[in-house]
Amino acid sequence: MADKKPFLAWYAPLLPHDPHTPPDRLLAKYKDKTPSIHVARYWAMVEWFDETCGELMGFLKEKGLTENTIVIYVADNGWIQNPEAPKYAPRSKQSQYDGGLRTPIMVRWPGKVKPGKETTLASSVDIAPTVLKAVGMTPPLEMTGLNLLDDAALAARKSITGEIFTHNSVDLEKPSASLRWRWIIDGGYKLIVPDSRNEPTEKPELYLIETDPNEQTNLASAEAAVVEALTKKLDAWWDPSKP
Repeated sequence: MADKKPFLAWYAPLLPHDPHTPPDRLLAKYKDKTPSIHVARYWAMVEWFDETCGELMGFLKEKGLTENTIVIYVADNGWIQNPEAPKYAPRSKQSQYDGGLRTPIMVRWPGKVKPGKETTLASSVDIAPTVLKAVGMTPPLEMTGLNLLDDAALAARKSITGEIFTHNSVDLEKPSASLRWRWIIDGGYKLIVPDSRNEPTEKPELYLIETDPNEQTNLASAEAAVVEALTKKLDAWWDPSKP
């Protein structure tokens, strides 16, 4: 910028959320690539979003800020388009499965971050510590995330955890009241534990997530010891039964 002051831009559009109403020029590109008009509309929405990201990057280039600006891309949830209706498919958004949980985190920082693909465990809670470290600041102790630019720290990480809440909060002062599932990925396994208050009929699920990415084979009954061990790790992270 002209005054050389640091800046933060948070770009969070609704795209490509529904309703899927892409421009005709984009929808025309995808209509003959899928038998589902709903899928075509979603793909067109994704490209529409991509265009706006390109415009933002073009602005940085125009202002001479490309080389000294950290750009981080993340999505708030996964989405699998239902080919039969204008909504998300099961095991997608709002579900406890990777189709609704797993999203990309992309970091662009010319001269600092080499182009490549990481397979180590990462989470959106890592973004704030990463940015603070990158600009020479120390993240507060309350932040449990890691610096995504610290290869050694990422390699040492053995597990990540998360949770799924009801779409509308039950009690803003008590997060556990809205809890549906907790989950943990550790040692190649993914354990999903339901909360009886909001999912009273559900049972724990265990998957070998690396070889069963679509979570089709529930190993919970056959691997009771793994379920017990990972449940203890989940409780150590957050036990919703305690205040």
